[in-house]
Amino acid sequence: MGKLSKKFVTHFTTIPNAIAQNDELSWKARGIFLYLASMPSNWQFYEVEVAKHASDGRDALRAGLKELEEKGYLKRY
Repeated sequence: MGKLSKKFVTHFTTIPNAIAQNDELSWKARGIFLYLASMPSNWQFYEVEVAKHASDGRDALRAGLKELEEKGYLKRY
């Protein structure tokens, strides 16, 4: 069994449990959502730039973004 100790002072992100506990989303998609949600609300992202901030690479990022779009958690314009 694992235990998580939380100590939040400032600069934290809150996401709905419906996303964090959605068994239809992969762990990858949940992590990507959390990363995107942690950015300012007016932040515009580019796949190439976001991919630089994780070791999984651009293809993994694209797969996670596609999953979030298909489930209605992400809209791109």
